Amino acid sequence: MVNIRTLQQTGGKSGSSFLIILPKDWVVRQKLSKGDPVVVAEREDGCLIIDPRLPKAGETRSTTAEIEHNLRWEITSRYLLGFDEIRIVSKEPITNVQRDELKLVIKRFIALEVTEEDDHQIVLRCLVDPVTLPISTAMRRMNLLASRMIDDSLRVYFEGSREGAEEVILRDEEVDRLFFLIVREIRSAIQYPRMSEMMKITPVEALDYRLAAQYIERIADLAVDIAQRVGEPLDKKLVRKLQPIGDKVREMLSDSVNNLFKFNSKKVAKVIKDE
Repeated sequence: MVNIRTLQQTGGKSGSSFLIILPKDWVVRQKLSKGDPVVVAEREDGCLIIDPRLPKAGETRSTTAEIEHNLRWEITSRYLLGFDEIRIVSKEPITNVQRDELKLVIKRFIALEVTEEDDHQIVLRCLVDPVTLPISTAMRRMNLLASRMIDDSLRVYFEGSREGAEEVILRDEEVDRLFFLIVREIRSAIQYPRMSEMMKITPVEALDYRLAAQYIERIADLAVDIAQRVGEPLDKKLVRKLQPIGDKVREMLSDSVNNLFKFNSKKVAKVIKDE
């Protein structure tokens, strides 16, 4: 909903301050009252963001999920939404089978650990700091893994190595873990302007990183698809054609990620030309 407000000047024509009246319905929904602080942040396009949601220093963003529901979905959605603490609760005593299922789920996420547990609840905490583990670091690690997966998936496919194929498939789990972490940090950067400032990225850059991470994750999935074809009849002519293509894909992937963080128009043009 768009609200239009008239800019007012205090102290007459010579006054140095300007005011706008906030919509009352919005103030009520945000549970604000006179004297409450709000964060005002200016975007690159000149727009101002008024943010009452910014967590205070040291504040923990907590959420609760029932273990009886789809545990994998409940934890995944809350992790991606940026919650620091996820409480898994149950009216009945939590069984060993449920605890084992939970352990398998949290392995999919970086820095998500069990910090407390009793018969009726398990508390998970995300211990990662987006400032100390920036998106650029996670993205470059993700790129390195995907590049090696391309090379290794073709090699094991040509060699017919089922053991090597399993290694490629397992490496995809690490790519997925990094992808989830990047999405989590990007959502936090978009939702909280101060977090975006701390991470030194703009909302537009965050969207670019989200798209790039999705492409890298997709490339890793395609490497898994190649590895899973180990043992299929192999045409030797295909080998000679595929290897140069794999080398070119790895080169383009590396150039693309590097240009994402350090723009070079000539290199970008080269990647587009090679596509």
